[in-house]
Amino acid sequence: MNFFNRLHETLTHLENALDNAAHLQAGRPVFAVIDTETTGFNKRYDRIIELAVARFDESFRLVDQWHTLINPDGKQIKNSHIHGITNADVAHAPTFPEVYTEFAARVDGMVLMAHNAPFDSKMILAEAERITPDGEDVYFPFVDTIALAKQMVSLRSYKLSALLDHVGLHNPQSHAAIADATATGQMLNKLFGKEATKIGRQILDQAVTFNAGYTTNWGLPCKPTVTRR
Repeated sequence: MNFFNRLHETLTHLENALDNAAHLQAGRPVFAVIDTETTGFNKRYDRIIELAVARFDESFRLVDQWHTLINPDGKQIKNSHIHGITNADVAHAPTFPEVYTEFAARVDGMVLMAHNAPFDSKMILAEAERITPDGEDVYFPFVDTIALAKQMVSLRSYKLSALLDHVGLHNPQSHAAIADATATGQMLNKLFGKEATKIGRQILDQAVTFNAGYTTNWGLPCKPTVTRR
């Protein structure tokens, strides 16, 4: 082996070592992947019963997690067969207004993401509008991770489970909000591969971040989160 071949091999090993080290230590959170579980699909009548945020750095490495069950103000949960949440589970959970301040603070300044974002965004917006003071607007700018996946790979289905299968990941707690939110970000990390940081920075350059500043003076009550047993 000549000098240049040895040099190339050494540099390759160094690059791989640096790449592995980067994946071991996540940086500052910039992406907030959000997932909800709800009593149904109608934003006017249905309510959020579980809300989760998994925050990732610019390379889509997991930084931290936050999640809570939510009391739907007496709304009957008729789709427990999907997510496993019953009215008994949420009986002592906080209501949406009681967790909104903490939720908004956690995603403040973040690029919001969700898998099938139109659904989660409409449900969160509907909940927020119920507590918005008269004359104020609330805005949640979401990036849909389905759209991101479609730019990277051609598949028959872009369900989260199908994308996880494609990248070799498995989510044993499907329809648990924090598990789905975390799996979504990890799927993007695998899907983007070595381009994850580059793509992450491109998204940051183009996307609109959430600004919680105008919601901090709403004077909402705060209660501790309650998670699944």
